[in-house]
Order: sequence, then structure tokens, then C-alpha cells
Amino acid sequence: MPRVHITALWKRLAQGQIDTCYFFCGEETYLMHEYIATLSERVLGPASRDFNWDVFEAESSDTLEEALDVARTLPMLATHRVVVLHGLQQLRKSDWPRLERYLVSPSSSTAFICSSNVMDQKKVPPALWQQAVTVECQRLTGTQLHEWTAHTVAQRGYRMAPAALQALLHDQVADLRTISQELDKLCTYAGDRVEISLADVHAVTQASRPHSIFALSDALGARQTGPALTLIERLLDQGEPPLVILSLMVRQVRLLWSSKHLSQQRYDTPAIAKALGLPLAVCRQLVAQSQQLSLAHLRVMYTTALEADLALKTTMKPPQAILETFILQVCGRGATPT
Repeated sequence: MPRVHITALWKRLAQGQIDTCYFFCGEETYLMHEYIATLSERVLGPASRDFNWDVFEAESSDTLEEALDVARTLPMLATHRVVVLHGLQQLRKSDWPRLERYLVSPSSSTAFICSSNVMDQKKVPPALWQQAVTVECQRLTGTQLHEWTAHTVAQRGYRMAPAALQALLHDQVADLRTISQELDKLCTYAGDRVEISLADVHAVTQASRPHSIFALSDALGARQTGPALTLIERLLDQGEPPLVILSLMVRQVRLLWSSKHLSQQRYDTPAIAKALGLPLAVCRQLVAQSQQLSLAHLRVMYTTALEADLALKTTMKPPQAILETFILQVCGRGATPT
């Protein structure tokens, strides 16, 4: 059976094709559970979940046998039943033959859904890869993460202003569970207003720090000395460790350098965004900023950052003074685009 993208799976269901076995694998367990919940709802339709939906955890051979027994049972007052078996990676190899026997001759009226948080083919029965419709659930980054967030907001009946969406996700770990919780708070705060604004993000979510970090990175890329110095002071006042602030600025220098290099290799902006794992809108701005800097100047910026890092670790000079000196050096030096 094929490995399919989730959109292809929804298309198969829309065409009335319900497969006997599905396999979801990957480290993004929140996304995996979201897909499985949606699949279960679409297979069962209006049928009673009380009689036709069962969930098991593959903790032992007894649990596996129980799940397979239920999968062989005819649905009640419905065309299909759904049996979900989570944590397939926990099975012992001695348990694999039981599952493989079912996969060879599955119940045509059961959608048997398996999941594993690892994608190593050696960790699950080979027959599963052959018999199941497989969907990989990998961490979302860049444009995919933006699209998922916008779609999740839309499902709640809201939309986010582009700046608000960018501020929420920039420099934030791509943890969908945390992002979903932040979206719940934002929607509650917005109330009757359909659009969630940048001000809402600053007021409600945990993104005020990421926003300051984004603004600092933006000011550094644009060589805006005044705003950069102001943001340095704000982050220090918020208790951000100086080394963390410097590491964020070094990250921005690396992104500018990588963007410049890829542009010179004739990569277009979407390809650069994919290579760097960045949203397209963020990458456009990064490319524009990098075009105003020569590679020689970017090397100077990076060398200056290393000097600042050494000073923070080995001298008694006030951290704010070291960071401000770094800003003055990298923003104040002239550079011509190449």
C-alpha cells in the first residue's frame, strides 16, 4: 500500500474509499492524534461511537490480541467500525506474527488504525508497510507550520493578521500542542472580533518575548542601530540572559549569510525558504536585507559576534555594554551589496 500525504488520504475518503488498515508514524504526535481523530470521524459518520470506536495502547501481547479481536467483530448499526492501536513501537518482535496474520486477512468492515512515534522500518512489522496506507507525521516548519496554524485558527471561526501570525510563530519551538493552546487563548480574548491582531498576540500569548527577539533580528538585518539598542535593553530588563540574546543575533547573521550564499547560487526565494526552514514571508525580508550586505561584511559581523561571546565569558565588562558595542560595530560599518 502507498505512503500518502494527508491531503491524498482525505481525497480517498471523499471518494468513498475506506481502507482496511492505516498507519500513522512520526515524532509529531499531536498532529498524528489530530489526523486519527479526523479519520475516525469521517469513517464512522453519524454512527454511534459508543459501539464502533475502540482505542488501545500496544503495551502487551494481551492488549494486541484484544485489539485484533475487536477489529474482527462486525460493526453495530453501522457500515464500519474503527479500532485504533497506539504505540506500535512498543510491541516485541514475538508479537509481530499475530498482527501480520490479521493484516493478510483483515476485516473489510473495520478501519484498523495503527500509530508509532518512530519511523524506523525495523521497529514495526514489515507487513504493515506493505498492507497499510501510511501517513508520515513529521515536525512542521516554515510554510507548513504557518499553513497549519492559519487552518487551525480558521476552524475556530477566526483569522489572524499576517503580522500576528508571524509574531506568534517566529523563534518559537514548533510544538503544535503549545501553539494550539495559545490559539485557544487568543480566540477567547478576541471574542466577537473575527480577526486576531498583532496587539492581541502581544497582550495574551507567550509571544511577547519572541516578538522582541524577532524585532531585534529584523533591526540587526536592516542595520538599524537605534531600534536594536532599545530592544537589547528591553530584553535584558525582561531577564533574558546576555548569552541567549547574543546567540539570537548570531543566528540572524547566519541566516543572512546563508540567504546571501543561496541567492548567489541562483536559488529563488521559495527554494531558500525551504532550505532554511523559514516561512516565505520571513525569507523574502531576509533576502532583501542580505542583498544590502556584502559577504565580506557578513564575515565581519560573525567575527565581531565571536569577539563579543568571548568578552561575555572572560571579562568583567557589563554585558549590556558588550552587546551594545556589538550592535554599534555591526550596524555602523558601511557595506555595499555584492
